[in-house]
Amino acid sequence: MMYYLDISIKQSLSRNELRNKIKSNEYERLAESTKNKLINNEKSNIIDNIKNPILIKNSNNYEEISEKILQKLILEDISTFMKELGNHFSFIDNEYKIKVGDRYNYIDLLLFNIDYNCYVVVELKITELKKEHIGQIQFYMNYIDNNLKTINDNAGKKAIEVDQPLIDLLNLSIERNRKISSKVNIAFGSVINIWHDYREEAESHDGVGTVPSDEELEKANQHTSIDSIEIDEKKKTVYINDALASIDVGATAKGYAIELIKDGLIEMDVDNFLLSGGGNVASHGQRKIQKEGEFYLDDCADKFCVGIESPQDGNYAASADDPDSENEAVLVVQGESIVTSGDYQRFYQDVNGVRYHHLIDPETLYPAVHFRSVSIITEDSGLADFLSSAVFLMEYEEGLKLVNSLDGVEAIWLLEDGKIKMSDGLKDNDNVYIIEKSRLK
Repeated sequence: MMYYLDISIKQSLSRNELRNKIKSNEYERLAESTKNKLINNEKSNIIDNIKNPILIKNSNNYEEISEKILQKLILEDISTFMKELGNHFSFIDNEYKIKVGDRYNYIDLLLFNIDYNCYVVVELKITELKKEHIGQIQFYMNYIDNNLKTINDNAGKKAIEVDQPLIDLLNLSIERNRKISSKVNIAFGSVINIWHDYREEAESHDGVGTVPSDEELEKANQHTSIDSIEIDEKKKTVYINDALASIDVGATAKGYAIELIKDGLIEMDVDNFLLSGGGNVASHGQRKIQKEGEFYLDDCADKFCVGIESPQDGNYAASADDPDSENEAVLVVQGESIVTSGDYQRFYQDVNGVRYHHLIDPETLYPAVHFRSVSIITEDSGLADFLSSAVFLMEYEEGLKLVNSLDGVEAIWLLEDGKIKMSDGLKDNDNVYIIEKSRLK
C-alpha cells in the first residue's frame, strides 16, 4: 500500500491512473531487489523501474503473436508501454536505422529517459533469449552510445560523428534560441545537471532534499555558451569546445521526435491520428472511432479532444459540475499540436515545503515561479515544445508578446492563484472549453 501512496505523490497520479496501477499489480511485478531498495529508501536506477512481466494489451485478439504484431501492438498504445517501463520515457523511433559498413540494421524501438539522461534500446523477441540475441542488443547499445551519448562525454576532447536527425535537432534548437528566445538553451546542461542531481538525491529521501548553492550554480553557468557547440555538416560531427559544457535537449527533443513521427505517418497516407508523448500531443485529421456515451463534450464524439491537466493541488480543484475531471481546459484539435510545460510532475521539496521543479530560468539559475503550467497550441510539435518551456520561463506579459508575434501560435497559462489566462486567438473560440468559466482572468 505504501508503494502506491508514494508514487501517487511523486508522480501526481490521477485517480484513474492510480487505479490502473493497482489493478495491474504493478508493485508485485517489480523485482525483489527493487522492492528492497524501496523499503530501504535506496537510490534506484533505470532497470529498477521495469516490471516483469510488462503488460501489452492484445487489442485485436491475435491468436498468434509474431515480432511484427508485437511491435504493432506496442506502437498502437506507445504511451501506455512507456509508462509500463517507468517515468519520463520519450519515444524516439521504431525501426531506427543504423549503418554498419555497407549494411543497414534496424533497432525495433529506440527510447530516451529524461531522468537518467540515457537512451534505451528495445529489441523484440518472441522466442527464448539466445546468446546471439544478447550480442545483437549489445551491438545496438554500443552504436547508440557512440553516436549520441558520447558528445557530452567527449566535451573538450574530440568531435563525435552522429546521424543526420541529431544534427538537424541541434541545428534547429540553436536557430530557435537565436531567433525566437534565448530562454531555451541546449548548452545549459551544466546547470540542468546540478538540479537533476539534487532532485535525484531528494527522491531517495521521500522527495525532500537540499538546494544547490549560488556559487555552485554560478560556476556551472560560466560554461553554458551556445557557441560552444560546433557542428560540421560535411563530416556529420558535433564537438563541444568547452570541456565543462554539456548539451541538454530536454526542452526540444520530444517535440522534434513527435513531429518526425507525425510526418512519417502522413507520408504513409495515414489520414487520421492522434500522437501522445506525455505532455506532447500532435493531431492530424479527425477522430474516426466513435462510441456512444463516452464523451462529456459532444464535439469529442467525432473530433480529437485534448485535456490540459490540472496540477490537482491548492486552488486547482475539479469543478462542481464535473468533480471527477482532471482537466482545466479541453481543446478540440484538428491538425494542431499541444505541448504543456509545468511544475507539478518533476520536482522535489526542501524541509520547509518549498517546491523546486525541473524548469530552470537561465537568468536566475533557479526554477521559474511565474505559473503552474503553460500550454502551447500550434501546428509544429517541435516548435510547441520549444515555446512551452520558453514561455513558462517568462513573465506573463513577455510571454504573451512572444506568442502574439508568431503566426499560428496560441497559449494557455495556469496561474499560481488558480486562474486561467489565454492568448487572444483562443478567447471566445468554439474549440476551447474551460471547465470553470469563472477561472478566466
